[in-house]
Amino acid sequence: MKANIYSIRKQNLLFVLQIIAPAFLLAFIILYYPIINSIMISIQNRHLGKVEYKWAGLENFIEVFSSGKFLYSFWWTIVFGVLSSILLFIVGMYFALLLNRKMKGTNVIRGILLMPWAIPVFVNAFLWLWLLNVQFGLINYILVTLKVLKEPIHWTGGSFIAKVSVIMAFVWRAFPFNMIVYLAAFQTIDPVYYEASEIDGAGKFKQFIYITLPSIRNIIIFTMLLNFIWSFQEFTTIWILTRGGPAEATNTLITRVFMISFLQRDFGIAAANGVIWIIFLIAFSLIYLRLLFFRKDETI
Repeated sequence: MKANIYSIRKQNLLFVLQIIAPAFLLAFIILYYPIINSIMISIQNRHLGKVEYKWAGLENFIEVFSSGKFLYSFWWTIVFGVLSSILLFIVGMYFALLLNRKMKGTNVIRGILLMPWAIPVFVNAFLWLWLLNVQFGLINYILVTLKVLKEPIHWTGGSFIAKVSVIMAFVWRAFPFNMIVYLAAFQTIDPVYYEASEIDGAGKFKQFIYITLPSIRNIIIFTMLLNFIWSFQEFTTIWILTRGGPAEATNTLITRVFMISFLQRDFGIAAANGVIWIIFLIAFSLIYLRLLFFRKDETI
């Protein structure tokens, strides 16, 4: 009897291993191996064209942290992520509330608003490159026609205005995802809560503050975390619009890694930047979820 049970368990274990083995192998090739390889490169002196690689230990990390350009790009990446996440929450929530109303043409409006998310990233970036063009850009044309501006603005020519431009382009591309997530979350709220609040005399604003937001709080937390992580990974929009300029004003960690590795050919320093980037994202995600989600006095 025991031999039969052992045989069945062994067969079940082999069956489970056969199922998860392809997924684990794929994850190792695509995810785990590149991370391990990046860590190995980050402690070496690697330059394109050099056959011999020397172990550097923590020298690359010391050089990275002592670089003013790294500290600036790190600070700007955080600012870019925080501002983008806040704006994505506001814009996504606004359009979700708008589409949650019963009105004609909701499906058509929803389809139009989803277009920025459906269009490929590089197409969105080139579209904004045209919109922000100083000579024939549509935004400058509209603002000058309406006499909001006296003359066209070089949207990517100044430090501050270039930062505003890349944030606008990123938010415009990513807000449809937030809109759909919040719109779907609204459907999970029991209408009884709104009916009871109306009887008590609560208006739309109070219903939103005391019913809607608390009911979808967990979804908002995860969505904003995803927005922040995506902002850290945003490369195409920034590179096409500004190439990290002017004077590296919009250079984030990921664009900095690209410049150091493929323009300066210093793979050791680039890998060190990448490892710091990954560690920060993991640490931030754990702390963020711990403080705002996994609380002892609340149950999920």
